[in-house]
Amino acid sequence: MNAIFGVLITLSLIVLLFVDPSTVLPSFISGAENAFSLSVKLIASYAVWLGIFGVLEDTGLDKKFARLLKPVNRFLFGKLPEKAEEYASINISANILGLSGATTPFGIKTIDELEKFKDTGYQITMFFVINATSIQLIPTSVLALRISFGAATPFDIILPTVLSTAVSTLIGVLLVKIFVKK
Repeated sequence: MNAIFGVLITLSLIVLLFVDPSTVLPSFISGAENAFSLSVKLIASYAVWLGIFGVLEDTGLDKKFARLLKPVNRFLFGKLPEKAEEYASINISANILGLSGATTPFGIKTIDELEKFKDTGYQITMFFVINATSIQLIPTSVLALRISFGAATPFDIILPTVLSTAVSTLIGVLLVKIFVKK
């Protein structure tokens, strides 16, 4: 995939050099500025949420989230080790808030905990499906992008996002329950 993008960028640069050479450098500088600005905005958003999750862990509220999500976790995964259940609960709740990038550390911790035990293939598969499809009630990252780019109605995506992620998660869970043995 990187080779394809490399070829496309190189061809675009060559064409631009022949068509309008005076815009090559300003286009690259403008693109770099936009990329940097977007990166700073997303880093700030993720830093806030990761800080909140750090406070949740330090205060023990992550264990309360785990207890609250225990019936859902039992239905989805079956019996999970306690620590894996805590990490999975934080991961799922962060995905629900639309913080897919911020969930990565908790996803890795969940998988690490699950790999310590035998016969966790079903749970790991289900966890990956839940993460890939992840129901989002508040698509925070996309909303932040739409607001930062000045969308006239940035919140119009909430209902379609909730519906599409709910349907994809439901289908994914059903397929895992049907085709993967516990």
